[in-house]
Amino acid sequence: MANNQHYIDLYKKNKWEALCLDIEVIEFGGSISLVGMYIPKPGLIESECFIRGKNLTFNEMKPLIDNAKIIITFNGLRFDIPKINKEFPGLIPKDKKVLDLFRFACSLNMPYKLRTLENTFGIERLTSESERKGVAIKLWNQYKKGDIEALFKLKEYNRQDTINLYFLAEKLIKHAESKSQ
Repeated sequence: MANNQHYIDLYKKNKWEALCLDIEVIEFGGSISLVGMYIPKPGLIESECFIRGKNLTFNEMKPLIDNAKIIITFNGLRFDIPKINKEFPGLIPKDKKVLDLFRFACSLNMPYKLRTLENTFGIERLTSESERKGVAIKLWNQYKKGDIEALFKLKEYNRQDTINLYFLAEKLIKHAESKSQ
């Protein structure tokens, strides 16, 4: 339980100074197409989307990263954060606290797929786009061919990912606390 208590304490101490972060790529193993960030605030949904070729720059993202005391991701320690730091060296400092919900779920012997966890906890998505593997890459490619609606769908897909990280963190914390009692 000591490891889970670390996750609980990390989250509870930094919940209102957190940043939920998720990236999309242009192709499997490829460069970042989009970085989504959601800042949990009581009663507010503040999210930012940084898009390749528009505002996906170190200087645009840096203030949000710097203001966060904790970054909430799903498998971000293995994928998102290394990918960001490869393309934007030093954007996320090595000492930045990260709550990786993938690792937290694994420590609780929960399912390790994001959609399965969302279903387990009743966290809904607004679109069916989220069910198809590779949908973000497909939408990016459609956008690059001139389909502006595809960019809107990609942004919404990513926005749901980042916002749902907050709800998933809440559910995992409650689940961990119930197991410790």
